[in-house]
Amino acid sequence: MPCADKPAAANNRSFSFRSSVPCEQADSYERTAVKQIWLKKIRVVVSLVYLILMTLLFVDFDWIGETPIASVVLYPQFVPSLLKFTQTLAWGATGFLAVLALTLLFGRVYCSMLCPLGTLQDIAIRIARKLRWPRRVKFLFQPPNNMLRYGVLVLAVGLFLSGSVVGLALLDPFSNYGRIAADLLRPLYVLAHNDLGQLLESFGINGPLPLQWKPPSVAALVFPTAFLIGLLWLSATRGRLFCNTLCPVGTLLGLVARFALFKIRIPQSACIVCAQCSIHCKAGCIRLKTKEVDFSRCVACYNCITVCEAHGIGYASPQPVRFYPTPPTHLPPSQKSMTRRTLLRGTGLVLIGYGGLGHRDGFGAKPRNRLPSTVNHRKAWPVAPPGAEQLSRFNDLCTACHLCVSACPYGVLQPALLEYGLSGLLQPRLDYEAGYCSYECNRCGQICPTGAIRPLDLASKQTVQMGVSRFVRDNCIVYTDHVACGVCADYCPTKAVHLLSYQDGLMIPEVRENLCVGCGACENACPVRPYRAIYVDGHPIQHKAQRPLSKSPEQEV
Repeated sequence: MPCADKPAAANNRSFSFRSSVPCEQADSYERTAVKQIWLKKIRVVVSLVYLILMTLLFVDFDWIGETPIASVVLYPQFVPSLLKFTQTLAWGATGFLAVLALTLLFGRVYCSMLCPLGTLQDIAIRIARKLRWPRRVKFLFQPPNNMLRYGVLVLAVGLFLSGSVVGLALLDPFSNYGRIAADLLRPLYVLAHNDLGQLLESFGINGPLPLQWKPPSVAALVFPTAFLIGLLWLSATRGRLFCNTLCPVGTLLGLVARFALFKIRIPQSACIVCAQCSIHCKAGCIRLKTKEVDFSRCVACYNCITVCEAHGIGYASPQPVRFYPTPPTHLPPSQKSMTRRTLLRGTGLVLIGYGGLGHRDGFGAKPRNRLPSTVNHRKAWPVAPPGAEQLSRFNDLCTACHLCVSACPYGVLQPALLEYGLSGLLQPRLDYEAGYCSYECNRCGQICPTGAIRPLDLASKQTVQMGVSRFVRDNCIVYTDHVACGVCADYCPTKAVHLLSYQDGLMIPEVRENLCVGCGACENACPVRPYRAIYVDGHPIQHKAQRPLSKSPEQEV
């Protein structure tokens, strides 16, 4: 019999629910709700902590980059873990398997707690709700666009099997968040960090050491900027539509979630059709007409559990009959469905360019040649990071997450445009206008989450020949201006560049290729403009250089 003799809750809709179901059934639903309502709080705390750690890893690598926290943060990232496992078969690269197991149990928990791009979308959705833009943010059931989401997944997998990761690189949520954090958030963080240090010093307090940031080319910033603008707009207007249409990881986990052991279900006998679950569902996967949840698109945000006024919706066991009673036969017939078709409107994304991004000359060098240099050297190959081994292998594994770009202390790693070709878009390359590869650093290989840059101990890294220096005499100011220079030899850590007698007591450089590791210190220091007198040409397959007999200047310091 109905539970009309019990006191009603504070709102009338809860009273209508208690008046329509037996007491024991209502109490069962409410006990379940009390237990599962904590899921959202746990999700919010875990996702925010994870997002903060992930962001800190990209914007200020020195904090946690070389601690076990970095491994914990990177372990469950699906695409990097999968790519690394294909190369190493190591237990430390089994994060994707752990994510699949978690999905088989509870659905797409990765999308709600461990995906930094998902948490960023949740923040955008919450801000849009607070600002009531556009108008009143309200999410309703969205028919699944299976052709688009499965088409994107098939395309990404097909490109990967053919030896190209460009599809994964452009759509992988971890890599996209990495580019947003490393290329767009990092300069703001560095500016605030350095301003705080100066402010503390003005009060006589020792502030933190200033951070350095070498800006990439404006063209390399177009994609992450356009992607961020499009993502924020899509999140504010359509919720987690990106996760269920364009994200290959979300689509793959959605397929696995169909077979999850526990799924979020709506008890039809308890539902009072208040529509709160559907309005607050970020994925648009709750259909009130049939009172069903499309669990393949559910991103486990748990909003529905907290707003359900009947206190019935929640995770159900594999035997729903025992948890949710069979719907009574006296329920009113469903009304004629109102079909709503969603049209994807094309929108022009505003491309933001960075102006005045700073001086890119190495070592603070200023052009000293009286007349502009004339010999334009064209590099046969770009220079890949030490440990890449082969350009083809590197391009097949790198997802351009830019974690190595953030970790590089000298700023020499910068996003590529078409230096590697279209398949290597935005992958890191050594840009010697921005910096040089330190002889005493091997960070990029130690932190690479996909294994595209193999981890090398410092001694092994110091003999990797990424490329070789080429000297262009017709550009050298010793030859053109008849003045002394020699900075390329001064900064060479292996003494591959050394000076020979020239004329009138002047010295001119020469390159011993067997000692050169392609670090680019000579090119970065060369003062000649616009075309430098010495440059590094990359190797398609990295070689091994001979170890220098004397210590490098960095070692002596």
